[in-house]
Amino acid sequence: EAASGSQYEMRVNGSDVHVKIVPGSNTKFLQYEVEMKSEQEINSYKGTGFFLAKMEGGKECKFDTEWQFVVVSADRIIGVGTNIIADKDTCKIMEKGQLQLDLKRKK
Repeated sequence: EAASGSQYEMRVNGSDVHVKIVPGSNTKFLQYEVEMKSEQEINSYKGTGFFLAKMEGGKECKFDTEWQFVVVSADRIIGVGTNIIADKDTCKIMEKGQLQLDLKRKK
C-alpha cells in the first residue's frame, strides 16, 4: 500500500514480478499494470507497463509507465515510478518525471 492509499497486488513468478492496482483502491487509477524483471543487484526489479487514469472532468487517458524498485524488507519496497501531468481534455502529456515509490505491506 502506498501512502496515498493505493493498494497494489504483486505476483512473483521466478525472476518476474507482475504489479497491478487493487480495483477501487484509488479513484484516479482505473487500471495500473507493470511487468518487472529481476535486475543484476539482488532484490532489485525494473519494468514497464501502463495505467488508465480518470482525469478531472471524467475523461479516461492511458499512459505508459516505468517502475524500478528494491525490496528492502519483507514489509517494504522503495523505488521510483513515472509521474505524468497531462491535459485533462486531450490526454496530451505536458510534463513527465519521476515520483518516489514507498510501498508497505498491508496488514
